[in-house]
Amino acid sequence: MAIKALTKLESILLILVVLVLILAIAGWTRPMQPAQTSPTQTVTPKAEKLYYVPILDKWMSENEIKEEIKKEGTIIVADWTYGGLVETYHVPAFKNYVKERWGVDIEVKWIGTQEPEVIVSSVLQAVKAGQPAPYDVVAIEAPYFFRAKKANAIEAAIYVGNPLMPNLKYVHSFFLQFQPYSVVFQAIDTAGLLVNTEKAGWIEDYADLADPRLKGHVILPTPGTVHFANFLVNLALAMGKNYKSPQEMTEVIKFAAEKIHPNVLRYTVSEAEIIEYLERGEAWAVAWWWYLAPVEAAKGYPIERVAQPQGSVFIPGIAWIPKNAKHPVLAQIFIDFLMSPEFWFALDYPEYRESKEDFLMLHQNLLNDTNFDLLPDWIKPIYSKIYPYPLDKMYEWYVFPDYEYIEEHTEEWSNLYKQYAGLT
Repeated sequence: MAIKALTKLESILLILVVLVLILAIAGWTRPMQPAQTSPTQTVTPKAEKLYYVPILDKWMSENEIKEEIKKEGTIIVADWTYGGLVETYHVPAFKNYVKERWGVDIEVKWIGTQEPEVIVSSVLQAVKAGQPAPYDVVAIEAPYFFRAKKANAIEAAIYVGNPLMPNLKYVHSFFLQFQPYSVVFQAIDTAGLLVNTEKAGWIEDYADLADPRLKGHVILPTPGTVHFANFLVNLALAMGKNYKSPQEMTEVIKFAAEKIHPNVLRYTVSEAEIIEYLERGEAWAVAWWWYLAPVEAAKGYPIERVAQPQGSVFIPGIAWIPKNAKHPVLAQIFIDFLMSPEFWFALDYPEYRESKEDFLMLHQNLLNDTNFDLLPDWIKPIYSKIYPYPLDKMYEWYVFPDYEYIEEHTEEWSNLYKQYAGLT
């Protein structure tokens, strides 16, 4: 029997049937997959960043630091009075600083004084007795810092890298030369010469006070005061003499008594008197403090400071944290605040930027040269005439002397001067 050949259409249909059967068989024999369920994911909480907090000697999270600030609640600062600006500027500015950065409300007790001896003595007594320090931060004249450091009464907590003091990394190195024990926060508190540039603009150093052209126009500090001792040390620097050499210092004192004393208009440590003589044009050269230069210049008087090339005695404010401070975290935050542009430039207080008198009282340093642009416009043209700018000039202009040695010899030097000058 002959097999009938499949037509082309039948062949195609047969192939399709075979394919369908193969697919069906494959579907029946394939093992069933169990229903898929999403695995339960374990979420690992992100680790909190920790910061090493000096004095407490602990690694703490930001939240833990905030809780510590709440726990401390108050800071006690020993500082100056700043012409009555403490309650209206300094205290509220620091409270706002803490609130904005840490979200915590605090109280500030500001012990304003012009008697730093009382401040440092109470700190040293407390440390010696193993008692809590009466203040959390001390910000007074340099000699008292060195005395406290010598007595091992200061915490080693002020340094670049302290997480509570981020502003320090932007501060000029001159202000940080005593880290980790302190920070220099003033750039102009110098025992230096003030001159009337219209009358005696030719003065270059203390030795020039002997020039006969100045007869009756020089004001010196009262003999017997540390201010007078600073005058003698500055004169020694100008003459290239060693103030620690009794023989050389005798030469300096004799020169002052014989050559400068005849030119003296008045001996005084009354700032009110000094200002009066300067503004009347009677005092052409005054051995006093540089901070008076910007005050008088802002009033329109031709008063500038003289930066003698040999350097001048520098007695700035230096801030430090006593051992056994009751509120160590807020103390460290205060140091950061003290070296912030917000504070020294009154960035959040436009009324103090506009007031020349107030701004000159609160502005103590530039922090770094780039901050020049933050100054009020009215002071920029005269800034370099009354403040050190650029700040590297501080290394040339300023001398940190042996304050203790000067204090010990003040009476001796003064008596010798009065003897040579014929003063009773």
